[in-house]
Amino acid sequence: MKSEISLKTTKILILTIISVSLSLTINQVASVYIPLVAAQNISSTEEEGPGGGKQTLHITKDATNSYTIFPGASFIGSFDTTYSIVGGVSSINTSKGLIISTIIEDFGSSPTIGYINTTTSISSGFQTNSNQPTLPNPFANEEAIDEKIRKEISAAIDSAARSNFANGEIKCTFGTSLDEFKCDFHGLVG
Repeated sequence: MKSEISLKTTKILILTIISVSLSLTINQVASVYIPLVAAQNISSTEEEGPGGGKQTLHITKDATNSYTIFPGASFIGSFDTTYSIVGGVSSINTSKGLIISTIIEDFGSSPTIGYINTTTSISSGFQTNSNQPTLPNPFANEEAIDEKIRKEISAAIDSAARSNFANGEIKCTFGTSLDEFKCDFHGLVG
């Protein structure tokens, strides 16, 4: 927060973390995005819309997971996380970087992130190469997960920007495999 504040633009972004539900509001006040983290809350961003009114973006999160319990052991079962981004298409497009970074940061704190597979069909065969004493790691690393989220959200925001809708929703579902990470834009009437 030192010399990062510039007077050229007017946006302050206030970020906070929430466990189950996110709301995002962007305030046009300063030029630099200043994250302020507070427990169990996320402020949102407002932008001047057509006619001078404020447009607010909302991000909500719904996460589900299951566990299998055996005597003396617990195993994680299926899980998925759904993010819904709702608001004006122009605000969604303008806030692309903030939306992506907010979701990547929130998803990165998920307790299931270490269990995401690189593909839906995990290789069931053992390695036949005797020079490799271990099985391949079926789990995706954080960089691959972040890149997949970035790619999916960017594509959905680009689709929203090309649409003729003034308002819309981007729905992102992140499952147990990188192959199951999908984001889609749907226009809203009214």
